[in-house]
Amino acid sequence: MCHAAPAALRRDSIRFPQQIYLSALVRQGGLMIASSENIPKNYYTGLDVRVGWQTDNASGNLFDAMYRYPHYGLGYYMGNMNGVIMHSNARKGFGRPAALYVFFGSPVHRGKSMAVSYTISAGLSYNFNAYDPEEAPYNVLIGSKRNAYIDFALDFSFPLSQHSTLATGLSFQHFSNGSYQKPNRGINLLSGTLAYRWSSYRSSDKMYMRTPVPLWENMLEWYMFVGGGVRMIDTDFDKNKPRSSKRWRCSAISSAAMVQTSLRRKLGVGLDFFYFDWGEHVLRYRADKEGRAGVKTSVTDNMAFGIYLAHEVGYKRVWMLTDLGIYPFGRLGDNPVNPLIYERLGVKWYLSNRLFAGVAIKAHGAKADYVEWTLGYSLIKKKLL
Repeated sequence: MCHAAPAALRRDSIRFPQQIYLSALVRQGGLMIASSENIPKNYYTGLDVRVGWQTDNASGNLFDAMYRYPHYGLGYYMGNMNGVIMHSNARKGFGRPAALYVFFGSPVHRGKSMAVSYTISAGLSYNFNAYDPEEAPYNVLIGSKRNAYIDFALDFSFPLSQHSTLATGLSFQHFSNGSYQKPNRGINLLSGTLAYRWSSYRSSDKMYMRTPVPLWENMLEWYMFVGGGVRMIDTDFDKNKPRSSKRWRCSAISSAAMVQTSLRRKLGVGLDFFYFDWGEHVLRYRADKEGRAGVKTSVTDNMAFGIYLAHEVGYKRVWMLTDLGIYPFGRLGDNPVNPLIYERLGVKWYLSNRLFAGVAIKAHGAKADYVEWTLGYSLIKKKLL
């Protein structure tokens, strides 16, 4: 088998092993903390190891050509955020989190001496020190040991040889549990990065010669989806008992009409119907806090309608969505949880030509409302006249 493997890697018919690469990335930076936060200045370090696959023009895939032949793969992150304990009497810092994630990178510019690219990563993290008033009093940013992980990076890479590359850049990392556990202001990190990448193939200009992309005929898509999730309410959070709050259910039915203006982009408008279990609860809580007894509530206080502008960017079967919505009838009753504007950021995967599943963060003012898991179906997909 050892003698056969090199021969197999040389065969042009086997593309997958030929395009593999390995990389190691180190990070050094600090937490992005508001001046109002009572948290000592913090620093952190991190290390990523990645295995990825580089696309080229041999596949003839139009998505690869439009994204200037991207790279993607799996990564594992290990960090140390315990710098806070060096500046305080706290027994624990934020912890030594780790994360398993997928990543996608695409070049903005590719030259002979330098390439500029962006990388988007998303996954799940663990091993945080959750907020505790005695053990970890400064970690008022996140209340759970396991959280979602998102990373946006800008990289400048310089080839050292046909097989190796050195890269440096800037990275923004975000950790959040989507309000599943309070507190959940989220941890934001800004760092400089340095990476070394070794490729199993010889890089050349011919690999990245652009494939002509045919003219696109706009398509109409009308889809519907159902979604749901859970969250804790801010009014329930007790700093002395951070895990005593109750979780509430959230449900949504949504429909949108989209125009696919290119192979990788869709624009449209949609309608949302939300049902929140916590609507009546928040109204009663607020009335009791203000000394107003006997406030009447109804099931309609749990409902809300939304209108949103939809935008999607796709790569093959995976589409990233960014929605901006408004509650046309104002807030949900007198509910302080829901402001006028909301956002939705997530991804969806087409399981077939029409059936898709997805996950997204619904938020207000960039503050997570809840994690929304969805299942949907495209009722209409056809070319516009």
